[in-house]
Amino acid sequence: MKLKKSIVLGANGYLGLHLAHYMSNYGIETEVFDSVSKETGSTVHCKLVNILDMLDLQRIDWNVDYVFHFAGLTGTYNGFDRYPEYIKANEAGLLNVLTSIRNSPYRPHLIFPSSRLVYKGSEIPIVEDAPKEAKTVYAANKIACELLLEAYRNAFDIGYTIFRICVPYGNIFGTNYSYGTIGFFIDQARKHGLIKLYGDGSLRRTFTHVQDVCNQIITVSLKEISKGEIYNIEGENYSLKEVALLIAEKYGAKVEFTDWPEMDLRIESGHTVFDSKKINAIIQRSLSMKFSNWVNDLK
Repeated sequence: MKLKKSIVLGANGYLGLHLAHYMSNYGIETEVFDSVSKETGSTVHCKLVNILDMLDLQRIDWNVDYVFHFAGLTGTYNGFDRYPEYIKANEAGLLNVLTSIRNSPYRPHLIFPSSRLVYKGSEIPIVEDAPKEAKTVYAANKIACELLLEAYRNAFDIGYTIFRICVPYGNIFGTNYSYGTIGFFIDQARKHGLIKLYGDGSLRRTFTHVQDVCNQIITVSLKEISKGEIYNIEGENYSLKEVALLIAEKYGAKVEFTDWPEMDLRIESGHTVFDSKKINAIIQRSLSMKFSNWVNDLK
C-alpha cells in the first residue's frame, strides 16, 4: 500500500500541533509548517513559511495526498479591532494556499477546521445544515472560508473536508489546557480559588478532548466519502455550570454567578450542542476520553 503524505499548516498552533503529533499513529508521512518559531515541548519541528507571501508558498511541494490548513487567528473581541489582520490571516491566507494548489499540477485534499461560532444558537442539537449566524469577525471569517473552499472545489477540483469544532480541551504539550473555556476555568480555580460564570451557567456546549478531535479529523479525512462534506465533531454535552463545578471541586474552588457584560451578551451565540450523527456514521466509538475523568487526573 502506498504511504500517504500530508502537509500541516499552522503546526505550532494548539490544534495543528496536536494534529501533527497524532498523524504518525496513522502511518502518514507529514511535513509541518508555521509562520512563527516557538518552543512547544513537542518533537514536531516546523519549517517556517508565511502563507501571506505567495513567493514563500512556492517553496512547498504540493505533491501530497492531504493539506491540513490549521493556520490563522482566533478570538472574539480582537477581530473587531484587528479586522485587517483577521481577514488577511484567515481568508487571504486560505485563498493563497488554494491559489498555490490551483497553480500546481497537484490536487491534494484540503482539510479545514471550522467552528461552533458559525451556527445560530439552538435549544436542540445542531445539525450541519442548521442556520448560520456570525456574531464576531472570526465567525464571519470561518463562514467565508467554508464558502471559498466550495468555490475552489467547483472551479478547480480542489477537494476539501470541513470539521466544525465546538469546545476542544486538553493538552499533551506543556501546561496550558487549551484556549478558551476550559483553560480559563482552570486558571481561575488555580490562581483565585473562584470561577466566575456569566448568567446562570445554563448555556450548553459540546466538549471534546483534543486527542479525540484529532482522531476524528484524521480518520474521517482518510475516507473517500468525506470529500466535499462538513462534519460536526462529536463530544460530550455539558452546561458551563456543570463544567465549572467539576473543575471547582477538583481544586477546592467556588463558582460565582455574575451578570453578563453587555458586549459579551451581544456576541454570545447561545446553546451550541452538536448533533454528531453524520460523523458517527463513519467512525464508531470516536470518544476515548471522558471529561470528568480528565478533570480528576489534572494536577
